[in-house]
Amino acid sequence: YLFLVHFDDCAGNENVKFDVSHPDFTVDEDGSLVPVRDVTDIETVLFIHGRSAHSDDMAEVKIFGAPKRRPQTLKEILGLGQSLPNRMKRSLLVPDMSVPENQRAPFPRPIGKVISSEMPETNIFRLTGKGADLDPKGVFSINRKTGEVLVSRALDREAIAVYHMQVETTDLSGKIVEGPVALVVSVIDQNDNRPIFKEGPYFGQVYEGSPTGMRFFALEGLVAGG
Repeated sequence: YLFLVHFDDCAGNENVKFDVSHPDFTVDEDGSLVPVRDVTDIETVLFIHGRSAHSDDMAEVKIFGAPKRRPQTLKEILGLGQSLPNRMKRSLLVPDMSVPENQRAPFPRPIGKVISSEMPETNIFRLTGKGADLDPKGVFSINRKTGEVLVSRALDREAIAVYHMQVETTDLSGKIVEGPVALVVSVIDQNDNRPIFKEGPYFGQVYEGSPTGMRFFALEGLVAGG
């Protein structure tokens, strides 16, 4: 695990729930923040939303690598119980997301999660912009109740490298309650074309006693789409 999450609402911590904005991480039953698959993103940023009947707050966590400090409680991370007069409370948190190109079925696939700390059950999430409700339509969608963002098909980075959309919450009449907040989805390059060498076989010569690191031969390969 990465660190332990100890949520203290000063009222017994009954029915405490945690939401994590990144699909590669979860908080398990003993409060450990753990990855659910291999983590390849550099400087991953995620949000942890802790809530109970008596307390509700969020923490922004940046993952650089294996932690070198002692486990922290969520209360310490959030600064609960401290006087922070200049702190701004953000109720709609939309992290940047990324998708490898040329993914294979099954679809749709989750790529991240939007979190709202002040969303009543009657409100819903809405995703707009190019890739959602504008051409190319339907590439991305959002679960109206949970905020989970999904990709519906394989993507081509050469066609579109970055999608810029907006997330908002609305009431059942369609009136905007929170947002819009920008959602940026980057398509990660996955070049699966092998290099092509136009001639061959190749033969090279190196003299006995040549110094280490001396360049004596060079190959040039062509990569389709590169």
